[in-house]
Amino acid sequence: MAIRYDLIVFEKFTYKGQQRHKAHKVGSAMSVKGGFMLFIPPGVSVSGRVMMVPDKVKLDEIDLLEAYHNAADEHGV
Repeated sequence: MAIRYDLIVFEKFTYKGQQRHKAHKVGSAMSVKGGFMLFIPPGVSVSGRVMMVPDKVKLDEIDLLEAYHNAADEHGV
């Protein structure tokens, strides 16, 4: 059985002088032999860093943001 994932990007904005992030689901993915197949709906334009998380794992906004920043720090971006 293929594992399914959600594809997420973060919007960075300032609210009342504080930096904030908002997660947006932009598509889904599934594992296939030797890689992944991505499903991005027509009309959705994706750029920048895309985070892929298992769709059955219910992470709250803080968990997602922490994982996003940890990955960025680890890869120096």
